[in-house]
Amino acid sequence: LCECNYKIQKLDNGMLLGITGERLERQTLIAYSEIFTLDKNGELTKKHIVKEIIPNLLSVLEKENLLVEKDGELPYVKATILLAHKDTLYEICENFAVIKYEDFQVLGRVADSAQATMANTKETDDINERIVKALDIVSSNSQCVGKPYLLIDTKELKKLYEEVKVNI
Repeated sequence: LCECNYKIQKLDNGMLLGITGERLERQTLIAYSEIFTLDKNGELTKKHIVKEIIPNLLSVLEKENLLVEKDGELPYVKATILLAHKDTLYEICENFAVIKYEDFQVLGRVADSAQATMANTKETDDINERIVKALDIVSSNSQCVGKPYLLIDTKELKKLYEEVKVNI
């Protein structure tokens, strides 16, 4: 809804970086966006994320004192990261687990209601219409989601849908 809440950034290497969580963690990770690299073949793979991106991520978080460490627990960060490149989509969880998604993923405070809305749409309907419908429903119940919406095909790097009207 405002610039401080933008959670998706397009990187120079063509990757889309989405971060939800605490504002400080988000702003810091965007400032160090060079750690979000592609492998030597120009691809984003789970192996590359685990072997290259996460160690660099941990280094930055430690340097900036943003790793949360509690007795007897593994360190974690108060942020979740979504990486999209071409036809791949990965989530780096707060505990640094890496999950690959085949279609879509929703992050943030309204993730549960957005996922439920998507689950209640017909899988045979156009995916973009399903996503916009979910966003409309979620935005009616949350200050964290609102127009304009922009859907991007990460494989073709083209806009699929852009809604620029703002409801007042």
